[in-house]
Amino acid sequence: MSLYQRSRDFILHRFLSKTRHGVHSPFVYSLIDQCIYSTKPTTPASITAYFNQLKRDQRLIKGMDYGQRKETSVPIATYAKRSAMPQFQVALMHRLVHYLKPASILELGTNLGKSLAAMASANPNSRAEGVEGNAALTDIANNALRECQLRNAHVSCAAFDSFFAANTSTFDFIFLDGDHHYEPTMRYFNRIKTMLNPGGVIVLHDLYYSAGMKRAWSEIKKDRSVTITVDLFFFGLVWMGKNQAKEHFSIRFPASLFRVFF
Repeated sequence: MSLYQRSRDFILHRFLSKTRHGVHSPFVYSLIDQCIYSTKPTTPASITAYFNQLKRDQRLIKGMDYGQRKETSVPIATYAKRSAMPQFQVALMHRLVHYLKPASILELGTNLGKSLAAMASANPNSRAEGVEGNAALTDIANNALRECQLRNAHVSCAAFDSFFAANTSTFDFIFLDGDHHYEPTMRYFNRIKTMLNPGGVIVLHDLYYSAGMKRAWSEIKKDRSVTITVDLFFFGLVWMGKNQAKEHFSIRFPASLFRVFF
């Protein structure tokens, strides 16, 4: 999708979305007020500093990039600058885990491990598992978790479909950050929703990355098992089986555009 189209989508979302005001669901109002729009807790400074230093690391990462569907050879610094999640988004993932307190976390598409480290640090009593298809990235992510002293997190190297075939665990919090196109997103969603514990949440990244991703998000909202969805433009939050009528919320995030840059 072109930069023009994504910018247009962002402006339209900004115009049509709400803040906490006008939201009548107590559950979603509290989520917005106490988590999404909160400034605390913050991601530990040691994690931020570690991943900032990777922006100067010129070692090459070689192997299959399943998101781009091709073999690549890219410096770590490039991943850290362009592929790793922006800090304001990492901060939200940290707050979501702190607020929801999931005992088990799954991240599909771990990259360098920045968002997994943020989530694992938000609840040290949780079990945080990452899945990454590139073996070199997996090694770097696991080293990052060790350097950040996060003993509750680990990354496995596997293609998502291979992971699904072997997995027997269920999770309270599942973050999908993989191939942002229609067919793989729907295939992954239909697998992970069977792995979600009652009351758990699925978080999808980059809802407006492509026309296919937008189409997938539209279908996920209509899924019969889905009751609450929250569209934050950069993220989509999905709950199933909540004891309430199906409802969709489009929420302005961040509350101030100033926070995008800090």
